[in-house]
Amino acid sequence: MRQQHYRFAHQVLMSAVLRDPSAWWAAAAAQGNAMLQQAWAAAGEGLGPEDRVDGSALAITPMYPAPGVEALLIPLPPPQAPTECHYVALVRAGGQPPRYFVMERGIEGEGGAQRAYWAEWRQAPGGGLMRIRGADLPMMSPETFLAAAAAECSAAPPGPQGAPFPGVRPATSGKVNRVGLFLGAGCFTLVLFVLSVGGYLLYQEEGRGLHVPDTEVASVAVEPDKPFKVQFKWDGTGYAFNNVWLVVDEGTTSGSNFKVSGSVACSRGSRAQTVDVSLTGYGAHNVERKGGSGFSAWLYLMDEYEHSSSRPIECSGTLAPTAGQWTKARIVVTQRQRPSDWFAN
Repeated sequence: MRQQHYRFAHQVLMSAVLRDPSAWWAAAAAQGNAMLQQAWAAAGEGLGPEDRVDGSALAITPMYPAPGVEALLIPLPPPQAPTECHYVALVRAGGQPPRYFVMERGIEGEGGAQRAYWAEWRQAPGGGLMRIRGADLPMMSPETFLAAAAAECSAAPPGPQGAPFPGVRPATSGKVNRVGLFLGAGCFTLVLFVLSVGGYLLYQEEGRGLHVPDTEVASVAVEPDKPFKVQFKWDGTGYAFNNVWLVVDEGTTSGSNFKVSGSVACSRGSRAQTVDVSLTGYGAHNVERKGGSGFSAWLYLMDEYEHSSSRPIECSGTLAPTAGQWTKARIVVTQRQRPSDWFAN
């Protein structure tokens, strides 16, 4: 997965649009292509050549996928790995605010068959953002993608609260059917359990980020400009994201920022990746300011998306601060697995 490609669709552009979807749509009429180039440049900030992609051809195409439905389609450079996107689209129906959809490349099917599915980023209840995964698309075309998004936007809203469901007659008797009451309570409990489990799985699959701090599976101390090695295993079921972090336990900033550069490679065949991360970048997590110029933080470096094996994985490299410094830091590996990764072959 190339970070600039991923960040553009799932972080930078998504955040810019969802801050005020109607305002972004209106501005796109005159400044849309320029806004895309600004977002693409921001998504590539601090990345090495292997994670950057040429986005100079990005452009917005107005489309009308269904009666009463408008769309702004943004074709992306062809995706090369799962979670990279074929297209981004803003879609609005019936005068409602536009909604943000992506067509993602999926994990290959049997025989290496290409797969793609639609997903929507939206505001989550109680604040924050969430990603809703849609169905696999029968064809990998903009028309098929927009048809699915248009159908989602045009879906009939639920009826007024309190209205009876069609075909259900309101009770007219004052007698209470206790058997029905118990059966109803049992069914409600079962439905609530299914919804709770389903909601948890949906959050793990779509709502929670891929590169977020989690339980440590390996950790080694690291010093500036000195080579490090860290060894670990993924011997669970299916695939997992083995995320490699620089965890600065004690550091100081320079000009309110901290930056690190270097390279990291892992032993299961990945080439060395150039690393360029900072406290103000998208890879910074758990940042804690400690007064003055002191801080601690988790800085995402890279990941190895690997299938289960008893063979160890070894990651090595060299890092050095280019702004600020650290006096105590570690290279940490955490593992993140979505429900779909558990089933993947």
